[in-house]
Amino acid sequence: MFEDFSDKSILATQKAEELAQQLNDESVATGHLIYGLSIDQSTCLHHIFLDLNVDPDMFSGYVNSLPREPDEPDGPWNRHCRTAFGRAKDAAQQLGSKSVLPEHLALAVLSIKAGSCYETLKEFSIDPEYVQQLILQSMGLDPEMVPEWF
Repeated sequence: MFEDFSDKSILATQKAEELAQQLNDESVATGHLIYGLSIDQSTCLHHIFLDLNVDPDMFSGYVNSLPREPDEPDGPWNRHCRTAFGRAKDAAQQLGSKSVLPEHLALAVLSIKAGSCYETLKEFSIDPEYVQQLILQSMGLDPEMVPEWF
């Protein structure tokens, strides 16, 4: 599932899985994934959220307060995460990258208008589209280049 993912992207997925296990969740959801993407201090998403006064631990704390998402028969990743993985591959291709970077994965997770990441962002009054634009700017790209998935 993670072929073409960079080492940092794979590390983010591992951190997401660890959080899900720590919270005794039956599946890994997008809230776990956004935490995994933002915990690495070397990623732009970490710094974007810090600029918005959001610490990665705020994600893990709020995700823990949300209703649990059901387990998945096809492995630990829920349907929204699997959608995000596919969209991240699309984003990497559209933006001319050979591998899926954490930025591509973040763009994809932020595009999903359901699930624990979306609910957490709403709770903290964070506009996912604004964060997507900031990610693209940090990559040196036009903020209007957010991939269209619909």
